[in-house]
Amino acid sequence: MQTITINGRFLGQPQSGVQRFARELTLALDSRIAAGEVPAALKDVKWRLAVPRGTPIDIALKSISVDAFGSGPGHLWEQTVLNYRSRGGRLIGFGGSGPLFHRRQVVVIHDATIFRHPQSFKRNYRLLHGAIGTVLTRTAKIGTVSEFSRQELASVFHVPAAGIDVVYNAVDHFASIKPDARIVEKLNLRPNGFFLLVGTIKPNKNLEFAIRAFEALGDTGHKLVVVGGSAPSVFKSSNAASTSTILYPGRLTDAEIAALERNATAFVFPSLYEGFGIPPLEAMTQGCPVLAADIPAVREASGAAALYFDPTNLQELTDAMRRIAKDEVLREHLRVAGKTNVSRFSWNKSADCVLRMLAEL
Repeated sequence: MQTITINGRFLGQPQSGVQRFARELTLALDSRIAAGEVPAALKDVKWRLAVPRGTPIDIALKSISVDAFGSGPGHLWEQTVLNYRSRGGRLIGFGGSGPLFHRRQVVVIHDATIFRHPQSFKRNYRLLHGAIGTVLTRTAKIGTVSEFSRQELASVFHVPAAGIDVVYNAVDHFASIKPDARIVEKLNLRPNGFFLLVGTIKPNKNLEFAIRAFEALGDTGHKLVVVGGSAPSVFKSSNAASTSTILYPGRLTDAEIAALERNATAFVFPSLYEGFGIPPLEAMTQGCPVLAADIPAVREASGAAALYFDPTNLQELTDAMRRIAKDEVLREHLRVAGKTNVSRFSWNKSADCVLRMLAEL
């Protein structure tokens, strides 16, 4: 019996957008398999999620078995043990890496940030992932999360864009979350009295720019809440301390973030570079108006459901913050547009794309 192995290394990593993508797509694939909704070429295959031994298994699957084996650093595990144990079958990885010598695999590379904003990353990380990407784009079936990223990957790795498939992110998982409203009181916030940013704290997210834009508002009675953490092994250091008007609560649960989004004046997304831009869409599921950087991937994902600004023009963001704080009609328009926009994406649709890619291997 043929076997399809999902690289489950993501289960042992801190959750950011890449790990969320991997988790939700694995769950969507599991549902498709359980319902028998797979291409004919995949009807009689065994599915498994492979993880290094000792990885916490906090994902509930019906039709995909979990197989824990081997140990050691993640990349070493992939290149040795995972490569050996998945030989003869098909392999899929959602985190941008995989065994370099496996010849029947799908790998999703999310963006080209290490090339477009190398200053955000440590040198060893850049060199390693640049080398892995160079090999995989020539030996594996590649997917990515937007049309923009498809063109970017084709450009930096010098491969045809036509050979890269688009597997969109989605946010239907976030729409069903029950908000934990206790966080609003814990942070001493009032409804419609704060702006919210959510994301990993790293240079290309343009955090300092957003802070300066908020400070330029003056005393409006609003606060700025910056939710997220950083990965010291990957990104250059970024230190932040809360003040009376700018709060850094660190990592929060999805339920706490959803509660903040339901009470915020607006969600601010000032990123300089993205492969897709999932945080604005998560905010849209909670009826939160979105102020977003006018960059290609975010335009592709957010459509007409955001108020855009130039992420290099401080005055534009300050003006957008001031406008959204005063204009309830605009806020309501963006709430309605956001709900419509997120319906364009779903994990089931993305799972169908992955299934087609695997069937074609």
